[in-house]
Amino acid sequence: MTDVPLTKGQAEMRLIIARFQRKYGYAPSIRELASKSGKSKTQVHRYMDGLVRRGAAEKVAGSARGFRLL
Repeated sequence: MTDVPLTKGQAEMRLIIARFQRKYGYAPSIRELASKSGKSKTQVHRYMDGLVRRGAAEKVAGSARGFRLL
């Protein structure tokens, strides 16, 4: 993980993504993240965008699960 200052919600989302990737070997979908975090898909999108803006993750173009933690 990086030392990027994240909000509480972003840190929670990053942890959920990391655990999911370790368990299954690929990134979770927005729907799966919403289900696991108890947040709406809109909230998950905002957290994901925040992670990208802060440099803690990147989007992978052309992929349904196109999100990678840095």
